[in-house]
Amino acid sequence: MRNLNFPIQKITRLRASVCFLASCAFIATASAQLPSKFRFADLAGQDVIDLPQIESDFPHPVAQNTDQGLGLPDIVALSLQQSPQIRQARAQYESAEARVGMARADLLPSASLRIAKGPEKSESITITTDTGKHTYYSRTMRLTQPVFNAPVFKEFDSSRQTKDASSLRLQSIREATSLAAAKATIDVATARITLNFSDAQLEQLNKILSYLEARTSAGASSQADLERARTRVLAARQTRLEQQTNYRNAMFELDRLTGAMPTALQLPFLQVLPALPDNYGQIRQYVKEQNFDLLALRKEVNAQRSTVSGEYGKYLPVFGVSLEKDTTENVRGTNATWTDTRALAVMTWNISLGGKEYFSAQQAGAELRNREAKLDDETQRVSQATEADIALLQSTELRLQAAEAEQTSALSVVKAVEEQLKSGRIGSLLEALDASDRLFGARFRLTQALGQQMKAHAQLLSRLGLLSDVQTQAKL
Repeated sequence: MRNLNFPIQKITRLRASVCFLASCAFIATASAQLPSKFRFADLAGQDVIDLPQIESDFPHPVAQNTDQGLGLPDIVALSLQQSPQIRQARAQYESAEARVGMARADLLPSASLRIAKGPEKSESITITTDTGKHTYYSRTMRLTQPVFNAPVFKEFDSSRQTKDASSLRLQSIREATSLAAAKATIDVATARITLNFSDAQLEQLNKILSYLEARTSAGASSQADLERARTRVLAARQTRLEQQTNYRNAMFELDRLTGAMPTALQLPFLQVLPALPDNYGQIRQYVKEQNFDLLALRKEVNAQRSTVSGEYGKYLPVFGVSLEKDTTENVRGTNATWTDTRALAVMTWNISLGGKEYFSAQQAGAELRNREAKLDDETQRVSQATEADIALLQSTELRLQAAEAEQTSALSVVKAVEEQLKSGRIGSLLEALDASDRLFGARFRLTQALGQQMKAHAQLLSRLGLLSDVQTQAKL
């Protein structure tokens, strides 16, 4: 009997493939049709927006009174100067650099000098000569050079890998700090513009409320219509309070990162950020190859591998050369000065009978497996986050287009309501109230989409190690 499920499964897969290709084509078409000028400045009607100061019980930060306002590059530069995480990472790098010098010193020649002088009393039952009280003197000089010492060499190699990892961690912290500053700037701009939109909505609703109060007092409108409008006004006030809270939190975050409270802000736009690679496939590849966190973890894995090799290297003998010169006088009696000069090849072989080397190697091997698992986990996390940012970029492009059309449509309705208010006659109260809400909603979604687009772009740049380059545009 023929398998009837096979054709159905094949057709289902073909349909899914067609739907997927159609979705990709729709996204590409929408991206191509998206207007190139989508900026916060277009929504606010100005490039620089004032930032009202907020009240706080904490010490008031220094206000940045610049005529042109602080821009995103300026804020990123300030955050890189103020960040305690960067100072911590820099101190860790300096510590790793010092450990490299310590490990290198064990591979270089070492010198020692020992001088001893003091009274000595020697006694013997077989020697009858006078060996009583005398002054003992000894001088020993050593110059040693290790030739083959596997544990020390592996420790030096491990310290170099750890130093490279610390350097990459420092770069990663710089990117994370730049990303936090960029997000804070975008959040401040989003909250401030949304607050303006909330004020505009509240003003529009207050006009309708005043119109209804006049008509109700004249008996031309019902009390129910008046209360319905008053309810919308109260809801708009609550919305404004929420936006004030968002603005306050965003300003506090900006203050925490930069140590300054700007009085004006140059509204950020996408073009101020470095450009991303040409296509999303290159972004995925470059993130896997250039992400500072992944590179640092790979260096730490290599460092631990050297540590494991060094632990097993303790089973091997240690070879070296030694130049020695000993000078003695009055040793075990009164005698003349005696000098010994030696050039030696030295082999040292130390093995613990309790298996210390074995257990140390086992411990190092377990730590190596831990770091390898951490690298795999971080790789998966970074890949998943990259996919999420790419998807967010694609969706925001479509959302911007839809929100712009929605705003245009809602704005035309609000203008029509304003004309009706001027003439003293509103055709439909519900349509007038809903028009104000729809316009605020459209503007809110458009502002949020712009902010999310810039955040996704900044997050991808941060994973590529390119976001901190924006500080080169700073004017401070």
